[in-house]
Amino acid sequence: MIKLQGLFFGVFFTLLLALAAQAQQTPLAAGYQRTRIDSWVPPDVDQDVPQVAPGTACPLTGVLSNAGNRVQELVKNVDKYAATEVVEHQSVDKSGQLRPPEIRKFNYLVSITKWPSGSMGVEEYRDGGSDPNQFPEHVATVGTPSLVLIFHPDLAKDFTMTCEGLGQWQGQPAWQIRFEERSDTKHPTSFFVMSGRAFGLRLRGRAWILADSYQVGRLETDLAGAIPEIGLRLQHEDIEYRPVRFDAGKTEMWLPSNCDLYMDFRGHRFYRRHHFTDFKLFSIELQQSWGELAHLD
Repeated sequence: MIKLQGLFFGVFFTLLLALAAQAQQTPLAAGYQRTRIDSWVPPDVDQDVPQVAPGTACPLTGVLSNAGNRVQELVKNVDKYAATEVVEHQSVDKSGQLRPPEIRKFNYLVSITKWPSGSMGVEEYRDGGSDPNQFPEHVATVGTPSLVLIFHPDLAKDFTMTCEGLGQWQGQPAWQIRFEERSDTKHPTSFFVMSGRAFGLRLRGRAWILADSYQVGRLETDLAGAIPEIGLRLQHEDIEYRPVRFDAGKTEMWLPSNCDLYMDFRGHRFYRRHHFTDFKLFSIELQQSWGELAHLD
């Protein structure tokens, strides 16, 4: 059983609690050059840098401060939310061709908690449970709701962030922020769990932060290096967010809409898309429904 898991400074998911004590951060190999067999994967984040408006100064400190405020609002206002999730999985053959898709649909639930200690927890459930075997090839990809937390003030210190300038996201002005997880961090952002062992990953990537609202509109990441010990040579992720209104339009939160993931490890090469719709804040009625699902599971 294999699981790709997002973790953040005290952010632990249900299935990893037993593994936390033995989780280790494996030294990362130097980055590699993509070859012809990687043509099915989008360009590396540092290979294809989007253009920005010339001569526009970027107030990095202010951008990060305001983006951090938006993330804090998310943690404060969203305790639990439900959605419909469609997972589309396509294996990749040796020539780099995508095979026919395998599609799964889930009733999806996310719980975001900030504990008295100041750390945060994010848990995901599908159809009332959290069994990784629900996923194609028995490879679970979880943690999509967590990645935006890298801009939370408590977590941002584990990253080096620079501003590339004022770019565009879906026709809107957006600050382009290039980030890379520090090599000396004691709390890796993501973990790769295989055969009962958790291997820490280190990420680098780019964020598009809207210039008017400071909401994160898009996040794109690559590994800072391969991990030969588990044969993980490539992981590219692209998440887009959209505004979701709750409480009859009184509350608006930006939540993941689509997540595209590309992976290559130990002979597993696949593209996977997570698509989220029909968002609902958790309520007593929803809690009862999810309790019934969990009982049936």
